[in-house]
Amino acid sequence: RNYQKEAIEKIENSEKKNTMLCMATGSGKTYTFCELAKRFYVENLKRVLILVHREELLQQAYDSLGERCFRIEKGIKQIPSDFDFYVGMVETVNRRLSKIPDFGLVIIDEAHIGNFAKMPFFENENIKVVGVTATPIAKKPLANYYNELITPITIKRLIDNKYLVDCDVFAFASDLVDKAKFKVKRGEYDEKQMEDFYSSEKMVNNVISAYWSHSAGKKTIIFNVNINHNNAVYSALKNEGLNAYIVDGQTPKKERKEIINNFKNDPHGIICNVGVLTAGFDDPSIQTVILNRATKSLALYLQMVGRGARIYPNKEKFTVLDLGKNTTRHGFYDKNHDWLKFFNEGTEKDSNSVGAAPTKECPNCGFISHPRVLKCENCGHDFEEEKERQAQEEKEKKLFLLIKEKPIDIPIDRIFDLADEKGYSPYSCLWKIAEHIAKYKNRYSDIVTDEYIKSISIEHLGKWCKKYQKKNNKWHQDFIFDCVNKKIQEYA
Repeated sequence: RNYQKEAIEKIENSEKKNTMLCMATGSGKTYTFCELAKRFYVENLKRVLILVHREELLQQAYDSLGERCFRIEKGIKQIPSDFDFYVGMVETVNRRLSKIPDFGLVIIDEAHIGNFAKMPFFENENIKVVGVTATPIAKKPLANYYNELITPITIKRLIDNKYLVDCDVFAFASDLVDKAKFKVKRGEYDEKQMEDFYSSEKMVNNVISAYWSHSAGKKTIIFNVNINHNNAVYSALKNEGLNAYIVDGQTPKKERKEIINNFKNDPHGIICNVGVLTAGFDDPSIQTVILNRATKSLALYLQMVGRGARIYPNKEKFTVLDLGKNTTRHGFYDKNHDWLKFFNEGTEKDSNSVGAAPTKECPNCGFISHPRVLKCENCGHDFEEEKERQAQEEKEKKLFLLIKEKPIDIPIDRIFDLADEKGYSPYSCLWKIAEHIAKYKNRYSDIVTDEYIKSISIEHLGKWCKKYQKKNNKWHQDFIFDCVNKKIQEYA
């Protein structure tokens, strides 16, 4: 994919020693960094070490790199030096630092997890380090270890380009979660308090109700609070006669692998888990994600929801059943986060607070929408108060809000990609941009001024000139104005 190639090329061309790559769950991080490893070895003839923190991730990397890859595992006493690639878990490799050969490149998967910091590779001038993560969030700034952050593509663009699937979100028991008022310990909601709340008969019944209402017969993954809570939910599902499976951190590896394989092969399966299937787990056929807990962690939230986002035949959307007000807390799954800010500042500073997301819960069906929506997209419920409020707004105020909250959304990168794919001439591409601007003007003709359309045209002309190395002169400005006006008249 283009964004994967772009990510690899940016890392290869970077003059920085240590680089962090941010790519969303489901965007092909493992494939990308394994391809980077192969290209690095071919060009430099230097060994590559890949560090992971889960067995599933270790197996994925090993399978991708082939027979020239050596697995550094427990029980290994001697590590040969005649392999091209080496893969192992951070703790396992750290205990064998004196036995490993020299490397030219070290790749750290899930690099936001703090256990990588003990490794000695960051200060070694002869070793390039590449950290890979979907969420560059850590208590201490990751910029302390990496010299730059590369973010080749957003979740929104991945969805727009059909590389990921969008979701519908339904809230359950939001009023009960509000009343619970969970305490916060070490940056996360108190586990014991959450266990007591979510293991109650009422909340376990809420999970069952949520499943039957919105996921009956669909492949479902449930994220629970802890082992006790996980067992309670699993028992309730089994009592319903459902195809339920269960794994947690204490499930023996061989048994866990068998359970997960059985779940993957069951089109109606429901799997309960605690902290096991948040990273390195890949089952594109999942149709529903149930967040049966609350979390203050944006990284954990995105990892959990991301389990349902992978593309699959006839899968147009997936469903999120949120029993923890997590969507209100962190925003919709495709929200664009300021990853560079997290990367540079860490989470110790209050400025990195995500804040309340702009959402509204339908009182009739629980569907979560943007707060300015007039009618529930799921059940058709009218938000009368929203209609009245919006009807009272002045046109100037509406335009201000439109510009501030939802500026003209021209998919400029996708237009450029399409032009490259189809072999459009530069001016055909400019006509396509003008067409989008004109459609926008036609859609909001009652509140969008000609001056605003003119300013937007100049803004996107500048991007076009940069792309095709054209002069941003009066001739080109008159050209795009003429194109836009002709299209506006055409759509009138």
